[in-house]
Amino acid sequence: MSIASAAAYIRRMREDVALRQTMNDFDGSDAGWEYLRGEGFEFTMDEFKKAQEEVYKEYGVTPM
Repeated sequence: MSIASAAAYIRRMREDVALRQTMNDFDGSDAGWEYLRGEGFEFTMDEFKKAQEEVYKEYGVTPM
């Protein structure tokens, strides 16, 4: 599990419409996490939040 994996996931979600739709279809279920692991992503929610900060800075996004 890593922040780098979470950041890669966030970047891919920004660019990959099909992945974004697939994840939205899971609606937060455990199956969504299993799908992500199958796609090579492995991270915790804590790591995701840290990665969000990193990606926000990279794209000049100010969190709400």
